[in-house]
Amino acid sequence: MYTSEKSTKLTLFITYAFMALLAVLMVAAIPGARWFFGDIMRESTIRIMLTAFYVCCPAGWLALIFIMKILRNILAEAVFTAKTVAYLRYLSWCCGFVAIAAAVCGMFYLPLFIFAFGAAFMMLILRVLKNVIAKATEIKNENELTI
Repeated sequence: MYTSEKSTKLTLFITYAFMALLAVLMVAAIPGARWFFGDIMRESTIRIMLTAFYVCCPAGWLALIFIMKILRNILAEAVFTAKTVAYLRYLSWCCGFVAIAAAVCGMFYLPLFIFAFGAAFMMLILRVLKNVIAKATEIKNENELTI
């Protein structure tokens, strides 16, 4: 039977899977890119893609950590808290960093602008969600003070 708790635990498991996948990709990206794209792309293009990937990896790790913290807050039934709002803010900054890094690398390899746009749009969505949760937290805190 579907429950919110089961869904949250599944999402937490998927987050751990993405952490493992990112670790594997960080190790295998250089030989994997050269093997996969070696015959169809110039070496300089592969280097640009790998540079973009490795520059964005720290933001990816931080984003996964903040997602994990948000999910743990949900499991602890502490959704409307200042910590959750802060985690969403940091998560949006991670997306903003990826957007900027991809845009800079996109100047050398145009398809990376697609990733920059996607990351910027995700940042916008997270900022809206952060504002909604911040307002809900504010209302919750006001209601707790009301007798």
